[in-house]
Amino acid sequence: MLNYFFRGGIMMYPLFLASVLALAIIINKFQVLSRARTGERELMGRIKGLVDQKRVEQAVAVCDNSKGAVASILRAGLSQHAKGQKAMEDAFEAQASEEVPRLESYLPALATIAAVSTLMGFTGTVIGMIRAFDSIAAASATSPAIVASGISEALITTATGLLIAIPTLLFYRYFVHRVDRFVSEIERYCKELVRILIPG
Repeated sequence: MLNYFFRGGIMMYPLFLASVLALAIIINKFQVLSRARTGERELMGRIKGLVDQKRVEQAVAVCDNSKGAVASILRAGLSQHAKGQKAMEDAFEAQASEEVPRLESYLPALATIAAVSTLMGFTGTVIGMIRAFDSIAAASATSPAIVASGISEALITTATGLLIAIPTLLFYRYFVHRVDRFVSEIERYCKELVRILIPG
C-alpha cells in the first residue's frame, strides 16, 4: 500500500490529507447525530405525558435536566406557553434555528472534500500523463517501459481520488438525510405540543 502511495506522485499527499479530514468529519457527525437521537423518543414521551396533564412547569424542568437539541428546542417553546400559540411557535423556531446549524456543521466541508478529491485525482492524472510524454520526448522512443511510470502515477491518483470521493459523498448524503429527518420529527413534536396546550 505504501508503495502505491509513493508511486502516485505528489498529488497523493493532498489526497491523503483529504481522506484524513473526511474520516474525522464522518466520525464527528456520527457522534453528534447519535447524541441528538439518544433518548429523543423517551424524552418526548415524558414531555407529552406531562403536557397532557397540564404540568408544563414540570415538563420545562425535565428539559432543563436533559441534554441535546430536542430538550433545548422543547424547553424554549414550553417556557412561552402562557403567552399563546404565536409565542410558542416563535420560540420553537428561534431555538431550532440555533440547534439545527450545529447538527449541519462540517457537512459543507464534507461535500467539498468529495468534489475536490475527484479533481485532485484528475490533476494527478494530468501530471502523470505529462511525465509520460516527457519521458517519450527525452528518450526519442515510444517503448511501453518508458511511459509506464507516468501512466501508473496517473491511474493511481485517479483511483485514489475516486476511492475518497465516493464514500465521502455517500456519507454526506446520509448525514443530510438524517438531519432533515430529525428536523421533521422536531417540527411534528412541537406542533403536537402546541395543539395540546392551545387547542383549536
